[in-house]
Amino acid sequence: MALRQTYLSLKNKLPAGAEYVLVMRGRGNYELAPSAELLAEINRLKVEYRGPEDGFATAYNFAWSKSDYAARFRKQILSNPKSLARLAELSARAKDHDIFLICYEAYGKPCHRYLLLRIAEGEFRDQVDRTPFHPSRA
Repeated sequence: MALRQTYLSLKNKLPAGAEYVLVMRGRGNYELAPSAELLAEINRLKVEYRGPEDGFATAYNFAWSKSDYAARFRKQILSNPKSLARLAELSARAKDHDIFLICYEAYGKPCHRYLLLRIAEGEFRDQVDRTPFHPSRA
């Protein structure tokens, strides 16, 4: 059993009875979602993307890198006692059954749910499975 991750399009394909937590803005669990400011910056930077000449294959990757998203999100979570408490609670419960962290980004894109799993590994030493969920392997 572990704390795991997947994306919203696969939510209905999780194993029967699987527990999941939506970790995006507008879906509750704000303590595990990116701040409104960080999301606004990502969206602003995506619009500024001019193409591969910016050194990135996609606007999303450009914005992720230019915003220093990973470091800022990690700081956001680690400096918020409510965020850490919620992640600790989910990590502890994941010892008994799989709990999936879900957001919008498909596999292969940088995403804050991967960062949440890394934080859980580092802070709580709990069982984390970073293997992407695939319905055919469930």
